[in-house]
Amino acid sequence: MHSTRHIPSRRLPDLSRHRWLVLAALVILIQLLPINILAQTTADGTIHGQVTDASGTAVPNVKIVAHSSAVGGIFNAISDAEGNYRLIELPPGTDYIVDAELSGYDKFERTGLVVRAGLNITVDIQLKVGSAGQTVEVTEEAPIIDTQSAEQATNLSGALLRSIPITGRHDWSDSLQITPGIISASSDAEGGQTYFLRGSENENHATLLDGMDIGSFEQNWPSNTISIANESLGDIQIKTGANDASSPAAMGMVINLASPVGADQYHGSVYYLIGPASLNTNNVPNGNAAASASEQPDFSIGGPIKREHAWFFFSGRYIHRDDGISQTAAQSAYLKELDPSFGRFANQSRGFVFLGNSSIQIGARHRLMGIAQYDSRSQDANYQWYTQDIAKNQYGGGAYGLRLISQWTPRLTTRFLISYNNKGVNHSLGAIGGVGSKPEEDVYLTATQSAGTLVGEGSSLATLNNLSSVSLNPAQKESITGDLSYYVPKAFGTHELDAGFYLQPHELSKVTTYYANGGGIIQEDAALNNPNDPTQGYTIFHTRSVNGTSSFLASYIGANDYAWYIQDRWHPFSRLSITAGLRPDWISGRDAEFKVTTQHSWNWAPRIGGAYVLTTNQRNVVRASWTRITDITNASYLGTAATSTVTTTDTYYNPDGTIFGTPITTPGSTTSFLGKSFDPHRHQGYVREWLVGYRTQLKGEVSVDVSYIDREYRDRPAEYDTNQIYTTTNGQAIWSGLVNPALNNTYYVTNNKWNWFVYQGIEISVSKQAHALQLFSTYTYSPDHIAGTWQPEDPTAIIEPTKFANNAGIGSVRGYVTNDWTGDTRNRMWQRNQSRTGVTWNAPYHLRLSTTFTAQSGTPGGPVITTLTALGKPYDGQYGPSTLNIDGRTVSNPLATAYRFQYKDRGTGQIFCPWLLQWNVLVGGTFHITDRQTVEVDLNIYNVTNNGAAQQFVNGNNAASGTFGELQNIQQPRSAQIGVRYHF
Repeated sequence: MHSTRHIPSRRLPDLSRHRWLVLAALVILIQLLPINILAQTTADGTIHGQVTDASGTAVPNVKIVAHSSAVGGIFNAISDAEGNYRLIELPPGTDYIVDAELSGYDKFERTGLVVRAGLNITVDIQLKVGSAGQTVEVTEEAPIIDTQSAEQATNLSGALLRSIPITGRHDWSDSLQITPGIISASSDAEGGQTYFLRGSENENHATLLDGMDIGSFEQNWPSNTISIANESLGDIQIKTGANDASSPAAMGMVINLASPVGADQYHGSVYYLIGPASLNTNNVPNGNAAASASEQPDFSIGGPIKREHAWFFFSGRYIHRDDGISQTAAQSAYLKELDPSFGRFANQSRGFVFLGNSSIQIGARHRLMGIAQYDSRSQDANYQWYTQDIAKNQYGGGAYGLRLISQWTPRLTTRFLISYNNKGVNHSLGAIGGVGSKPEEDVYLTATQSAGTLVGEGSSLATLNNLSSVSLNPAQKESITGDLSYYVPKAFGTHELDAGFYLQPHELSKVTTYYANGGGIIQEDAALNNPNDPTQGYTIFHTRSVNGTSSFLASYIGANDYAWYIQDRWHPFSRLSITAGLRPDWISGRDAEFKVTTQHSWNWAPRIGGAYVLTTNQRNVVRASWTRITDITNASYLGTAATSTVTTTDTYYNPDGTIFGTPITTPGSTTSFLGKSFDPHRHQGYVREWLVGYRTQLKGEVSVDVSYIDREYRDRPAEYDTNQIYTTTNGQAIWSGLVNPALNNTYYVTNNKWNWFVYQGIEISVSKQAHALQLFSTYTYSPDHIAGTWQPEDPTAIIEPTKFANNAGIGSVRGYVTNDWTGDTRNRMWQRNQSRTGVTWNAPYHLRLSTTFTAQSGTPGGPVITTLTALGKPYDGQYGPSTLNIDGRTVSNPLATAYRFQYKDRGTGQIFCPWLLQWNVLVGGTFHITDRQTVEVDLNIYNVTNNGAAQQFVNGNNAASGTFGELQNIQQPRSAQIGVRYHF
């Protein structure tokens, strides 16, 4: 006999109670360290190099100054005994000038330098003997590739994003649409886009604004809980691989947004965008297109508070957008036939977005910056099968930070930042229209028996009345970071020694659920009386009641993330950089509702990389890295201590209205019966990554990057049922009951060490960001597979143990799959081919022509399953009875499931969505009023060819369903917008 063991959780102390003691200790530690911190992932850039004379001899003590007309203040450095200098923490800009002066030499001046967020560029300086009154001006092409780092990163300017047609939202997240390695797809409810990096999910990304974390602890979805207008962008750096130890924990992208800063001259813009519904077409014959109608005014202004000392920048936007809901002809027909009152409607979005900052130069050594960003956006979230406007959400919140940068000596720099954000979803019932008064009613084609119950086959054809429940989910996150950087000029080469801390002492996510219908029957499921004729009506086969519970605290999740890092960027000689570092994160998760610690763990992340410059002109670099990257903290991944917090009663009905079987009661969790226990060694999932690449800068400011990336997603969140008793007789597993009769399921929460996702990709990128012509083009090929074996106690493994293999549509890194037949089959992050190209040409006669083209191979549908009835094999009790009466309750047998894999393994026979192709065009003109004032007029046309590719399957992977293989979520149709920008 085999029975699953029940493993109790271990209560551990709550580190958050001592967070201020920990902070104080770390501050003291950092002050005592005899090393430098090159700062956490930063919104600023670096210029460095060596000063020599005509003979190539190093020249020390040279005064070097960088300045830009678009950036307030000047930045100073002194060359050391080896002639090396570093200008760090430079705000992004495109017209930097670097001056170098020393008595006895001509003054050196290098113009036209471009500084990007987080980018290290090399500018060597050669002085000529002469007098200080003479100036040697150098105007050769600006360096645009990083020669020091092995990191895989994309740098984009806000000006580029404002001049190319990407999406109709004109939001900061458009930058992700053109980043190598990124898979993008339209959200099927909220509008906009979701973004995945090499198999990571939409919430595995870290998003920083001027160095402060503005991601929501609720989920970290970058494009939904954060809204920042393109007018508010100075520069963006998107790290996608080989992250060094200073980068925060995140298996996905590390996105660093740099807001514009004020200068000694006032500058700004006013922008008005309109995309009326009359300029949209339809690419869904006899259906409804996902056309968007929008009206968005924007403004920005920056300038001096006190010239040469203090500056400001402020911007804002009002969002007024209606996003059409994509419905195929078949979906539209079902909606009209099942709800005669159905009429097409759009998901509405309304809200305000603000961003502001102020910079103060405190003497020659210190620069203080305050940052504030706020967005609040109401957003309908109705799916394709909703017959009425019943889903309303509210996204956003505020983010506030204060950053101090100090350059104590030419060798020593420190940086301190404190910030807070309350990005969340649905802060009040009033913001989302309250809760419904009827049961939610979902209609399916047919219903089938499984494990002693009745379930609808495939996806719902229509949802009527209202939602069964709505939830409020406020969240918050505080961050305190400190960095120190110390430069060692001569110790078997040079060293940039870095160290720092990254503290998030109080992350919270609170979910309160409100039930419809006063907490009575909240859910009704129905099947068509005739699957071939919806007009013949439907019959309810299932109801769910919460027994009078009108609302409850669904989850209250807290977490701490206390991280520190040390790192050395060592240059044994001038062409070679070796970066080695260690980043441990101490992460504590807790269920604040049930007072249970769900995770206490050290998460160790060693990272090493190297870059070697092949040529003396600093234009050819090879790089390689090995990194272990811990995942960012997410409330949903940390999870709760209970499987359910409210008791539900499910009743099933035969077509004639009589009760099928016996109603099934699922007990709610209490402090005595939580339903979960936790592995004391549970920790964050992580990525183990290898990367090798070559980057080069060609003539004409063209850069090329070729990379190979190998990623393994290890130790994803996992749980398996410990409450089932399986008896093995003559090699046959039989379900025999429950270990704990008071609960249906109890889960052991741990890390999935049994299987892991493997990504292997080749990426090629070409870019040119010159004034007259800007170009980017990328191509990625990435086959994938799942390695390992089944998770323990998965009924799938007991019944079909030979079918584990899978090399397409392998699932989500979110984990928590306890049954591989009906687990999470979303596979939008696994697509084998993607290509993106964009060109902007500032043509004669002040014309601007721009175009983008995107091609992505289709999303796989996931392992194909079917049902026993479709195979002509009803369940005959070979794994035990369908249900058992245990302590007076009817309990389902998890092995009596009706599901089976259709083919020899999980990879065979998968179906794929069509390729997603989109061609956008912009035609614009610039009219000069004065030297500093212009008016720009643009016409943006999206999806010029009006392609109608579907991006999802209707019901995932069940071949027994009548809707199997049907497609939905059609791409946005051809549409147009007109924009007018006044710039001064």
